[in-house]
Amino acid sequence: MLKSIGRRVAAWIAAALMTVLLGVFFQTQNVLSRLSKIGGDISFADRISTYFYDLTHLGTLYGLFILIALLIAFLTAGLLHHFTKFGRPVIFAGAGGVAILVMLFAMREAFFNVHIIAGARDALGISLQVLSGAVGGFLFHHLTKKGGPKTAPLENVPETI
Repeated sequence: MLKSIGRRVAAWIAAALMTVLLGVFFQTQNVLSRLSKIGGDISFADRISTYFYDLTHLGTLYGLFILIALLIAFLTAGLLHHFTKFGRPVIFAGAGGVAILVMLFAMREAFFNVHIIAGARDALGISLQVLSGAVGGFLFHHLTKKGGPKTAPLENVPETI
């Protein structure tokens, strides 16, 4: 039982980390794209360094919000799957996406009707954030499915030496 709980906690943290990595990437690139449309000269190196800056500064607080949102979403998705026996990957991916959508709008309400995630102030930005949550939800499903993630046995690997 404890092993199962530990695996689920690790999968929840991995899903949140994946969501943060993708969400911050999409956020950063969306903002920089809008800046370049109004005449900003943004090099590839600037895009990479800005992403890592945003990851270390925005990602920590955003990650905390994502952890909370995904915890609620995955608990709800687990209950939904238990009662419906419907496609588990779809339920968890959908739960991850909906969690991020709800979180973004809850954050907007809490912060005086302003989207504090700058890259999520338009439909494309919000959609990309929802996609990052869906990927995180799918990763959670994959890491927690019965039998765990499938890996190829070593005896099936061709000998190359």
